[in-house]
Amino acid sequence: MMFSRRRPAPDSSIAEFWQWWQGARGRVEAAIKSGDWDALTDEIKARVDAIHPDLQWEFSNGSHAQHALVVSPAGEASLRAVAARWAASAPPPDETWEYHASRQPDPAVFDARMGIAGAEIVLADLRYEFAVTPGRQLIDVTVHHPAFPSLPDEVRAQIAFLSLDWLLGEEGVERWVGVVEFGGAPPPDARSREQLRAAVERQAIEYKEPTWAVLSAQDRKGWPLLATAQLPLLPVRFPRFDTHVAVTLPFREANEGGLPLDGSLQALRAFEDELTAAVGADGDLLAHETTRRVRTLHFYVDGTTAAAATIEERLPGWREGRSSLRTGYDPGLEEVGHLRGA
Repeated sequence: MMFSRRRPAPDSSIAEFWQWWQGARGRVEAAIKSGDWDALTDEIKARVDAIHPDLQWEFSNGSHAQHALVVSPAGEASLRAVAARWAASAPPPDETWEYHASRQPDPAVFDARMGIAGAEIVLADLRYEFAVTPGRQLIDVTVHHPAFPSLPDEVRAQIAFLSLDWLLGEEGVERWVGVVEFGGAPPPDARSREQLRAAVERQAIEYKEPTWAVLSAQDRKGWPLLATAQLPLLPVRFPRFDTHVAVTLPFREANEGGLPLDGSLQALRAFEDELTAAVGADGDLLAHETTRRVRTLHFYVDGTTAAAATIEERLPGWREGRSSLRTGYDPGLEEVGHLRGA
């Protein structure tokens, strides 16, 4: 196997964090109550930095518990798996603490005012223009506030993205929001934050199950290319799966365009099912491409598990040609980026 790109440090630092937390939890609760944070902030930062220096952390109100501890990748795909493994190793939530690998919705913030760039922003005055396109999972959003015409673009952007995080949570924004605009003029169809949240909740219900799409094209020599892919191909949907495993399977029975027929088609489907079942919860088949009597399966797996080795062990079971396997560290799903428009 060959791994490319840089991997995060081993997860021993995650285990050390939770060992530290067992003894520090009471001091943290006392600091929250007293507001005396100075020494403890440095201590927590050092523990999170030991996992990865680019992770961000914060305390917030819990959804079900009194407090929440959040360690977030802050939108950085290469850190999403690290944050997910940190959360998976957390102790069970209780009445006092819950733990999250991304910032959670905090709608109470909209009752406050925000001072920024010399302006006072009444957050309740934020409005959103959006439209839900049938068959499209992502919602494009235009954010507006009466103060926007007098603010520079970078400040509008900061307010817009913060407001979406507060409304939908960090993962909700990455999963369901497409293009975000923040022009100065009021949008003609501005709606409330509650309406936007309701639209996102409807999308989450409609697209709860994986959706597969088919993409067809031709290569430079006129050979047909056929691909299927789970939509949308967003890293946030697969937080633990940071390693790409490409399995190449030549096949025998094909039409004039090199696409599979009859027995080969059945064999390919059966082998895909076998490999998918073998990796179980540690990976998933996100796409496959077929051309010139060869099918490439694009698996993504948790690189800290034996999932890639499990796939490799089963390749001799393919009987229609010489199979091969290539792996690489790819938390951003770059190897299937060309299929995102499927």
